[in-house]
Amino acid sequence: MFNINRNYELAENEGSSLQTSNKYIVLHETTNIGAEANASYFKHNWATTQTYVQYVIGDGGKIFQVGADGYQAWGAGSYANANSPVQIELARTTDKATFKKDYETFVNFAIYKAKQYGIPQTLDGEGNGIKTHKWISDNIWGSHTDPVQSYLLPFWGITQAQLAHDIANGISESVVEPAKTFTNINNIVTTLNENVKGYTTYDENGKANATTNIAPKTGWVSNGIAVFGNQAYFTIGKNIYLPQSSTTLNGKLIINYVSGYGVLAYDEKGNSIKDSNKKFKGGTSWKATDKLTDIKNVGWCFEVAPNTYVPVKYQQGSGFKG
Repeated sequence: MFNINRNYELAENEGSSLQTSNKYIVLHETTNIGAEANASYFKHNWATTQTYVQYVIGDGGKIFQVGADGYQAWGAGSYANANSPVQIELARTTDKATFKKDYETFVNFAIYKAKQYGIPQTLDGEGNGIKTHKWISDNIWGSHTDPVQSYLLPFWGITQAQLAHDIANGISESVVEPAKTFTNINNIVTTLNENVKGYTTYDENGKANATTNIAPKTGWVSNGIAVFGNQAYFTIGKNIYLPQSSTTLNGKLIINYVSGYGVLAYDEKGNSIKDSNKKFKGGTSWKATDKLTDIKNVGWCFEVAPNTYVPVKYQQGSGFKG
């Protein structure tokens, strides 16, 4: 019934070896764009972040498996983890057609897994059932509001009541309209897919790390951008820096900002360029020079046109939160 991509599934010696009780199916959202990138991140970072779930859904209704069904994932606190044979993340998108496929699969797959484990097909009710991460936080432990309040409602107009209705009845076609402006803020960076064993990372002194080479075509959450030798490096771990040149952002700048709104560019003297925010809008992509330029009173910037510079904090993966 469902096609599942297992490219990022944890190996037998990875993740928890503890089996679960069958009380809940837990629903999450990633806060970042892209299901495959998030699945890759879980696969390659589970041991250090202590975070992963069984499935990530997105990219047009695709399903990526990470953890094993019936074994504890690390996504909702110890009690929920121990009682949830399946936890599901919904990846964000800014495309309506993609979202419709994602949402339909998200709902129907949750129903399918609930039936498989004898869990009631009800959302956030009393006792066992399908639960949002917010319900887990409100009733057991945590401070999360996903997936409704953090994503489905503000960006697509999907209310708690609609999600509950869809969980109870299933959907064959979801008709949704965006409720307000989307966000294109995205701090996942993905390595290139070249024929290499791994990409070198560096420490805070700009020296190559001996044991942290990064596999091709893997996604990593970046918390900021460091600059070594006028080059941009993504901060993907404690004292672990990945060159932008080793990622799909090589030679480009993707504006990490709210869709429909823009950011200011500056000239070489640090003067803002009039109306440049009408051009450099969230989600737009621009060819950028490899070397960064340190602009007075602005800081490190990408040059995107002659005498036109955009601050590094607006690059995807800069850690910018909005």
